[in-house]
Amino acid sequence: MASDRIVIADGDADTAQVAEFERGRRELLRRGLGFGGAAIAASSIPLLLSVRNAFAASSGDAGILEQAIGLERIAILAYETAIDSGLLTAAFTRVARRFRDHEQEHADALTTALMDLGGTPPAKKPTLKDIDGVVKGLGSVKSQADIANFAIELEMAAVAAYYDAHRKLVDAKLLQAGASIMANEAQHLVVLRQAVKRAPVPNAFETGKT
Repeated sequence: MASDRIVIADGDADTAQVAEFERGRRELLRRGLGFGGAAIAASSIPLLLSVRNAFAASSGDAGILEQAIGLERIAILAYETAIDSGLLTAAFTRVARRFRDHEQEHADALTTALMDLGGTPPAKKPTLKDIDGVVKGLGSVKSQADIANFAIELEMAAVAAYYDAHRKLVDAKLLQAGASIMANEAQHLVVLRQAVKRAPVPNAFETGKT
């Protein structure tokens, strides 16, 4: 169906990257986790693939947890940067703070789980450059709508990454924790889509596409 196709919003992307992203998206649709409907920026495709591939390439539960902690810390910094931008209304600032706090709770829970496995949390603190490694554009936002659209792509990357992690995690408790985090990121997507007047739930199941 035409409505199942990806719409490239801002120009051409490399054909191989589009094909790889499309294969992953169709696999998610087949499993009942469809991205749902609108458009994805061409520039975001290789970045989103890099996030998913980093999770997929991780070896063992501890390696996956390390990648997840890094992604959650990037999300925390992204929301803090948005809050400090001066572009948000009071109401949206409250939303961004709540989402920031959720991401912190995720990071804390994942850190505890990693330490329980005998691992060491990543020492490196993320920077704005690290955010650009997931989704570009936070440094050039000019409006609340820009921030909301940026956050949608960031949350989309998180949902897709956690989906990939579930294919490799072994520990049942970690699978449960990952599912809870993925569901929370999907809830974020609903609120963010509403903020820019998109369909809040374009599919019965969420995965992470605008």
